[in-house]
Amino acid sequence: MTETTPEGRSEPQSDLQPDVQLDSANKPIVLKLQKTKSKKKRRYSKGLEEAQRMERHLTRSTHRMARAVEEGISTYRKRSSRSARSKRDGAIRDFIPNSGLAMSRAMKEASAVPYDLARAMNTQISRKRLRRQLRSASRTLRRWRW
Repeated sequence: MTETTPEGRSEPQSDLQPDVQLDSANKPIVLKLQKTKSKKKRRYSKGLEEAQRMERHLTRSTHRMARAVEEGISTYRKRSSRSARSKRDGAIRDFIPNSGLAMSRAMKEASAVPYDLARAMNTQISRKRLRRQLRSASRTLRRWRW
């Protein structure tokens, strides 16, 4: 059996109906969904907002760097142990490839640190300070021009 849609297409009719649960009195069960709590906004003192935001960004990049060091050291230890088990003097023989892989993994994790630092330093106050310093430097250089 087919049924015609408002656009004129025909679609097969199915015997499936939406699954509605009824309680003992044949009334539908109504589920009330609670709204999820939104994140609370960070609150700052008037003059300290910029410093606290910069601090949060700097600790994030420091944490990322610590994770990168941990990733590199743990990779080296695992590979060194595997080399030592597989062949005689394996840890010494495979030192260069093992340390190279460890450095690669550490740099992969640490590659976002410069971006994190740039984001931390790219604040309204720091941009104003930079413009002021550049203006001052250009005035000084103009005096020295022949």
